[in-house]
Amino acid sequence: MATNYIDVPIGPAIVEFGSTEPIVFDITKGGVVFSVETSVQDITVDQYGDTPVKTILKGRAAQVKIPLAEYDLERISQVMPDSELVTDSADAQKKKLIVKANAGFNVMTLADKLVIKPTDPNSTVNDYITIPLAAPMADIESTYDSDNVRIYNVTFKAYVDKDNGNQLFILGDETATA
Repeated sequence: MATNYIDVPIGPAIVEFGSTEPIVFDITKGGVVFSVETSVQDITVDQYGDTPVKTILKGRAAQVKIPLAEYDLERISQVMPDSELVTDSADAQKKKLIVKANAGFNVMTLADKLVIKPTDPNSTVNDYITIPLAAPMADIESTYDSDNVRIYNVTFKAYVDKDNGNQLFILGDETATA
């Protein structure tokens, strides 16, 4: 006898950043978090006091937080604004990431496509979240003790893709057409 149940998906995801040769973030600790915040303006009139008679959409902000659990200077360098990866000329195993503090650095120079893909084997492209224009910011917090994993948080902020109908993000299969 078949049992009816509500199929609520859970589980981790990977994140791909970049249009042509995406960087794949596939080892995380704490879960990839996509969030959207909508701002509105409630319209009121004297006759009804503080009761809104209409609400106008003012804008939306979207972002993705990725808690990287894998220390990889090359990947971190690609999502750390205003930084420079240096590979030693005599020994290619020796690398350093120089992070600068230049006010006025335009993070949009790093903006590109971002796709969140659930790793559930039953997920499909309809479960993907795509941000056509996302720019990264990396926040590092390293705790060195026996109980914690060192996490390298990368937050991607979504920007309006004005060349594609003012898209901010896409839920589902981005290739679907009307």
